[in-house]
Amino acid sequence: MHTISIKSIILILLVFSFCNQLNAKENIISIDSTKAWKITNSLSLTFGQSAYKYWAKGGENSLSGLANYKISAYYKKNKASWENTLETSYGIIQQGDRKVFKTDDKIELTSIYGYKASDYWYYSGLMNFKTQYAEGFKTMDDTLSSSNFMSPGYLITSIGMEYKRTDFNLMLSAMTGKTTFVLNNRLSEEGAFGVDKGKKIKAGFGTYVRFTYKKQLMTNIELNNKLELFSDYFNNPEKVDVNWEILLKMKINKYFSTIFNFNLIYDYDTKYIVKDNQGIILSDEAKVQYKEVFGLAVNFAF
Repeated sequence: MHTISIKSIILILLVFSFCNQLNAKENIISIDSTKAWKITNSLSLTFGQSAYKYWAKGGENSLSGLANYKISAYYKKNKASWENTLETSYGIIQQGDRKVFKTDDKIELTSIYGYKASDYWYYSGLMNFKTQYAEGFKTMDDTLSSSNFMSPGYLITSIGMEYKRTDFNLMLSAMTGKTTFVLNNRLSEEGAFGVDKGKKIKAGFGTYVRFTYKKQLMTNIELNNKLELFSDYFNNPEKVDVNWEILLKMKINKYFSTIFNFNLIYDYDTKYIVKDNQGIILSDEAKVQYKEVFGLAVNFAF
C-alpha cells in the first residue's frame, strides 16, 4: 500500500508555507541594504487531469499535481560572497482506483561561501545536501519501497576555486568529501546505494566539478543548466558520478507559463536490480537514469 505518512505531509506543508507567490513568478524581498542580503523565492504549481466515460477507444481517469519551490539568500560585501539555496519539489498522480503514487520528490540545500582572489576567481567552500520527503516505489504495483527519507541522503563538502561570471559559475575542487546515508534498516541490510550491507553511512573523497549556467534566451524564455561531476579517488575513480539538470521556463503571458525539466543521473553505486517472478536477481548494475517533466501552469499571485 503506497501511503504517505502524516509526518511527511506536515514537513511538505511547512516547507511550502514559506512562499508568498505562485507559479514561478519570482518575488524579491527587500532586506536592509546595510546587511548586503538579498532574498528571492519562487513557487510553481502544475496540475493535470483526464476523465473518460463511455469512451470507446478506452482510457483511465487520472489526476496529478506537482509543486516546485525555491528560495535563495545571497550575501555580498567587499570581497566576500555567500549564496544559500533551498530547492524542493513534490509530485503525485492518481490513476483510476489505484493508490496515490509519487512522481517527484526532492530536497536540496546548497551553501557556497567565496572570497575574491582576482577579477573572476574566488576561494570557495561548498556544502550540498540532497534527500527526499517520503517513500519511493519503482512502480505502482511494488509493495516494498526502493527509497525513503535519508535513504538515500547525500552530503558533499568541498574546498576549491570558483570562477564567476554574469551568466555562469564554475567550481573546481580536488578536495571533496561525499557522504551517502541509508538510514532505512531494510535498505541498509540490502546494501542499497553503495553502502556496505548493514551499514548506514558510506564516505568518499575525491574530485568535484560544479558548473551552473543561467541565460535569458528571449524576453519570456529562461534557461537554467547545472552539471555536477564527482570522482572518488579510492573507489573506481574512472566511474564519474554525473548529475545534470536543465530547466527551461517559458512565460506565455501574465497568467500561463510552461516549464520543461530534464534530469540525468549516473551513479556507479546506485544499482538497478531486475528480478524474475521467483525473486531471483537477473541483473544488478548501474544505469543512466533520466527524468523529463513538461507542464502547463496557470499563474496566480497574491
